[in-house]
Amino acid sequence: MMPILVGSRTSPHDPELVPTLVHAFKDQGRGPTERRRIPKEGLLLGLGAEVFGDPFDDPGMSIRHLQIRMEAGRAFARDLASAGGTRVNGEPLLGERALDAGDVLRLGDTLFVYAPAAAVTLAERASELVGDSASMVAIRRSIESVALHKHTVVLTGETGTGKEVVARVLHQRSGRTGPFVAVNCGAFAEGLLPSDLFGHVRGAFTGAVADQQGLFRAARGGTLLLDEVAEIPLALQANLLRVLEMREVRPVGSTRDFPVDVRVIATSNRELMTLVHERSFRSDLYSRLAQWTIRVLPLRQRREDIPALTRTLLARCEAAGRALTPDLAEELLVHDWPLNVRGLFNVLSIATICAPSGEPLSLGAEVKSALWTSRTLAPVPVEKERLVVDKDGLEQLLERFNGGVAATARHLGITRPKLYRLLRVRGVEPAAFRSA
Repeated sequence: MMPILVGSRTSPHDPELVPTLVHAFKDQGRGPTERRRIPKEGLLLGLGAEVFGDPFDDPGMSIRHLQIRMEAGRAFARDLASAGGTRVNGEPLLGERALDAGDVLRLGDTLFVYAPAAAVTLAERASELVGDSASMVAIRRSIESVALHKHTVVLTGETGTGKEVVARVLHQRSGRTGPFVAVNCGAFAEGLLPSDLFGHVRGAFTGAVADQQGLFRAARGGTLLLDEVAEIPLALQANLLRVLEMREVRPVGSTRDFPVDVRVIATSNRELMTLVHERSFRSDLYSRLAQWTIRVLPLRQRREDIPALTRTLLARCEAAGRALTPDLAEELLVHDWPLNVRGLFNVLSIATICAPSGEPLSLGAEVKSALWTSRTLAPVPVEKERLVVDKDGLEQLLERFNGGVAATARHLGITRPKLYRLLRVRGVEPAAFRSA
């Protein structure tokens, strides 16, 4: 069975996206996130404008502050206030610039995120999965598609993106009456993992003083989550494949097989196909696991979900309803979050401790230090930064990829619109590098 990928922008299951502006951290973060589709005639933002129903009441705004116009499906922002009156991604907006998905705009103390998205139904919004970004809508729709089937599912995504939360929702929607059992495959010693997964009989090894049913049988009728499945040793992967194929387990030291009725979900923070090519993960096991694949995007690629996540996480910090200063709210939106939701929770916990009772959470010294520490955990780009500012480097890449803008952008780790802007600035024409 061919694996199906959802949850990324390249998926055929993604909803059709429309240009959308998100009013983030309304009422100092205490109000719900609001969305507004950008019409063909564009939007004018400023003091008193009723773009989101209620007029903006921000003394830092000009009456005519920012113009957003649409051209050929792209959104362009022009600052109408005094120079530097609008900030994009923490930097002053001078003149006009095209907006990319995830761009953060600040007008006075009011924050917006440009986030192309699909219309979200009430049913799709009512979920344990927080956020209405396009990727979260795709994940919810994917869950509804696969939940009632017996397919094994692979969840991929960076550490801290919430893969286990997605797995639990998938189990809840599956209708399976058995338990949800999770095991971190990297937390066990190699010699003990077979016993933990498949069970053992008394006397099978030193210390086996009683029969143990193992996690597969413990999850019968339910769901078994193999967290970080790539950590399973290569020698044991064949045993796991047999269990998935035959739907039965043989405990360590036993000669008897036991049938198991269990739905398997596997997660990985590394690309399993890459590991297959490196021969550290079996290709047949990958094919058996990845009957359906859901990709959970990192937080930096769904910034419009950060306000809703912030409200949810503050409740866990026993700080529900606490206000945020505009400076902290802006920093939360523009930060890259290498640790994703876990990193956001950590920073909010520190901000809650530092803020005096009754005062808004602010961007104090301790919070800045936590953000700086988090930023140092991001992978350091190699060579790519030199290439994106170097005309010769751009020409070499275009020649290498036969003038293909999409392939060049993927290699550089940037969006196609950003690459097009670089090419225009450097005076490079991609068509000149394409074969006849």
